[in-house]
Amino acid sequence: MLVFVYGTLRKQQINHHMMKNYPCMQEDVWVYGKLYDAGAGYPFLALNKGSEKVRGEVFEVPQAELYLLDEFEDYIPDEPNSSLYMRVEVDVYDNNDHSTKAFTYVCNKEEMLLHEIEGHDWVNFIGKPGTNEKI
Repeated sequence: MLVFVYGTLRKQQINHHMMKNYPCMQEDVWVYGKLYDAGAGYPFLALNKGSEKVRGEVFEVPQAELYLLDEFEDYIPDEPNSSLYMRVEVDVYDNNDHSTKAFTYVCNKEEMLLHEIEGHDWVNFIGKPGTNEKI
């Protein structure tokens, strides 16, 4: 299964070790939405808030191991109301205007959408002075 990651699971990020056994199928790709920082050390994606390009990467994850990412992202399929994120299928775009379907995790708690991240790229955001890169 293809999974689009946009935050700490991306290459060279603090939680990328979760993806180390999975091949990266696409880099420098995006989904349309908005990225937010709640000061938690990881971003929140909202698809219904706008049409900005949220940057990320696509990895191929065996379906039998998807539960590991579900647990990491605090997504409980049988209890969506208590989940921090929801796993949804999205269109992921590349620089050639091609799109592919992949799953990603979107924010399920409106109160976490506090501060819109300028540029909608987590990697660029955490490298800026005054952000929470030291978590």
